[in-house]
Amino acid sequence: MELLAPTRRWLAGLLGMAYLFDVVVNIGSGVPAEALVPVPLLAFTLVALARPVLGVAGGALWLVGVSVVALATGVGISSRVGVEGFLLSETVAIGALAAIAAWRSRAGNAVALVGLLATGGAVAALLRQLALNYDPDIAFAEVVLSVLSGAVVVVGGCLVGYALRAHEERGSLTKAGDLIRRQWPLALALAVLNLVDLTSTARQLAGFSLVYIALFLLIAGTAVCAVLSPTAPLRYAVIATVAMLAATISLTPMIFIFGYDDQFPVPISIAGAHMALVVYLVRHASRTDAAVGIAALAGVDVISVVSVVGVVGMRREFLLIAAFLLVVSMATGQYFRSRDRERAQTVRVAVTGAQQAERMALARELHDVVAHHVTGIVVAAQAAQLVGDANPTAAVHALGRIEAAGGEALAAMRMLVGSMRGAPVAGAEGQATMDLAADLRSLVDNFHGPEIDMSLDLPVSLPPEAGRSVLRIVQEALTNVGKHARDAHLVTITIGVVDDELRLRVADDATRVEMRPPGGSGGYGLVGMRERIDLLGGRFTAGPGDPNGWVVDAGFPLRTDRKGSA
Repeated sequence: MELLAPTRRWLAGLLGMAYLFDVVVNIGSGVPAEALVPVPLLAFTLVALARPVLGVAGGALWLVGVSVVALATGVGISSRVGVEGFLLSETVAIGALAAIAAWRSRAGNAVALVGLLATGGAVAALLRQLALNYDPDIAFAEVVLSVLSGAVVVVGGCLVGYALRAHEERGSLTKAGDLIRRQWPLALALAVLNLVDLTSTARQLAGFSLVYIALFLLIAGTAVCAVLSPTAPLRYAVIATVAMLAATISLTPMIFIFGYDDQFPVPISIAGAHMALVVYLVRHASRTDAAVGIAALAGVDVISVVSVVGVVGMRREFLLIAAFLLVVSMATGQYFRSRDRERAQTVRVAVTGAQQAERMALARELHDVVAHHVTGIVVAAQAAQLVGDANPTAAVHALGRIEAAGGEALAAMRMLVGSMRGAPVAGAEGQATMDLAADLRSLVDNFHGPEIDMSLDLPVSLPPEAGRSVLRIVQEALTNVGKHARDAHLVTITIGVVDDELRLRVADDATRVEMRPPGGSGGYGLVGMRERIDLLGGRFTAGPGDPNGWVVDAGFPLRTDRKGSA
């Protein structure tokens, strides 16, 4: 639905420009009344956006009805541009109705509506040619040419409509649907070039329907190969080459018979399709496949030029033009190949960076949260061993603390696993909340170690990531106290705002530091704390205190946070 409003505006503008062209041409031709013919069809086209069945059916019936009137009155309808026997605005409206039917209708209805539109257009073409030509044979030949040109318009419209539908339903696209969604601009451009070629040759080949049909099949088939080329560049290049070679061999005698040696030896639409094939060969195929495909296409184009163009000087000019277009196509394909390579490299770097960041974040969480609880278990177990014989009651209390710490460690692990799967465990201890002061007090209350003296002067508002980092740094600092400062009696925690900077200091009064605590130490705690502060653009130091103990000192800018008391 998001495309409906802009599509309505663009369609109205396109129909308006086509209609203005018809008005100017008809006034210049002395038949201004003919400009009124397409008005109802244009109205039905705009109605079809909201009510596809009414709009398409009404448009098809109007085409037949106005053609019946033209036959009865003997008034011929023609245009200098577009499908023979139809005004330019009618041609545009028919393509738009096909697009709307494919876009706005269900699959079954879309097929029926497009069939109705195509049938109405074919009947209208027959009636209009009978009105223009008294000879039935000539009229029939012209009808064949008009129907083939109209088929290009209808198919092109259906491709645009399917692309619009695919844009709205891109989450459930098939491979074919995704290809059409990406290739519809090329398909539309080639359809326009095909229509130009078929329109210009239709008038020159009047009465020679078989030749026109063969040319139509060649042009349409080459365009299809170009559109499908991204899926198998070399295969479709070979198919296009074989088709062009067969057409050159079979149609060259007729071209000389009809006096076409002064025309461009390769139709514009085929030249455009060949350029697209070369672009996709260079962009998607291997170097060997690209070389084979380009050589085949260039070779058949040279054969066509040499076969069709009789004057040596003209041959040279056409070959120079072909060489220039070949270089342009190869350069374009190489540009897209380089861009694709750069994008792939950027994606790989981004994915690797994201994976590394995720691993680092997970490592910090495991170390800060789980290691904190495990350290508590180890300290409590050691205390139970020391006092177990002399004071069994204290040992029992220590076992209770071990059980509680083990439960908290399990909850923390579940929280980490749940967050990785997108379903955090509610109530898991260690999960930062929006109240940093409460989180810090809870952390201190659950710490089984030396006495803690905490002073807080927190800002009124603090970004969640900053608050989480503060909590984790304090948690890791207390974990290190439990590991390395077993003879400490007091831990001082000071957090406050100084000169638009949040400063954090954790110090203990231990007289000796155990460098190899029970259970070992990987040395990742300080690294994790430093990484958290670096992500906030701050500073971090950790080292011996004066005169003893250990001090963790950190700070980071607050930007626009306001100071307040907690």
